[in-house]
Amino acid sequence: MTNFSKTFHVLRKWKAKISLIIGIGVIGFFLYWIWNYGDEILGIFRKVEVSQIVVLVISISTSVILTAYALVILVRAKGHTSFKLSDSYHSLNFSQLASMIPGGIWGYAGFAGALWAKGIPKADSAIIIILHTLTMLSACAFVGVIGLASIFGWHYATAPLIPFLFLVLGRNLLDKVRKRIFPTSSGLPFTADLLKSLCLGIIVWLIMASCFTWFLFTIEGHDAIPFWTVAGAYTGGYLGGYLAIIAPSGLGVSEGLIALMLSSFINSEKALSIAISFRIVHVLVIWFNVLISVILTAKGIRKTQS
Repeated sequence: MTNFSKTFHVLRKWKAKISLIIGIGVIGFFLYWIWNYGDEILGIFRKVEVSQIVVLVISISTSVILTAYALVILVRAKGHTSFKLSDSYHSLNFSQLASMIPGGIWGYAGFAGALWAKGIPKADSAIIIILHTLTMLSACAFVGVIGLASIFGWHYATAPLIPFLFLVLGRNLLDKVRKRIFPTSSGLPFTADLLKSLCLGIIVWLIMASCFTWFLFTIEGHDAIPFWTVAGAYTGGYLGGYLAIIAPSGLGVSEGLIALMLSSFINSEKALSIAISFRIVHVLVIWFNVLISVILTAKGIRKTQS
């Protein structure tokens, strides 16, 4: 074995441990920052009315349900017509629970396990996860394209849309590739189903971007920064955090990128505090939905056993 091969083997062996250590470090730094800037974060929440928090909770929960429905479209398009909205809702919630573990891969593992538990074959589960991820990321990029263009230019803003366009335009060719790689899997969803899922994803990200923008406007006022610039910064921060697999759910990375992109308009520390405060609301809503899934799933198991 060559020295390069030995080095690669060692790095591969330690990859999971290194990712876990870095991920814990990111969480530690994130919590340390919250501890040091706790007063400023509390000051932000004091400016937000209870009624606004309620609207944010309802809106974010609506985006969770719409995301689940976008997944239903893809699963049923693969021929699994018995897959229900509740199945999709629980699968996504359990994948969110797994994604909190540092290392990047655990969210997908949890997602796959949830689909297998619903009777979706492994090959189809892998394809569905890829399609759902690609669709939702493309929708995220689509919503933020105008805002990102105002910050970075159109050539950078439109780049995230290319993979989805390739999928739609080359659907028949990719289905042939699918037959070779996953011969036991069912066919790819038709273009109409992919576009339906994308449209729902766009609605989801419009809701999320609007929630964050409204939250920021409450703190800084409507004249501080244009709506689409905030929306672009939020979606751009999410995409950056998604690519940073060492950080669980992009924790810390997304907020840092949002603050960086908004630093030309408002103080970077203030922007970071607002982004972290919104993340706290978002995480609490996600965990609330996860709790609902745990309770309903446990009840379903008890009914089956009895």
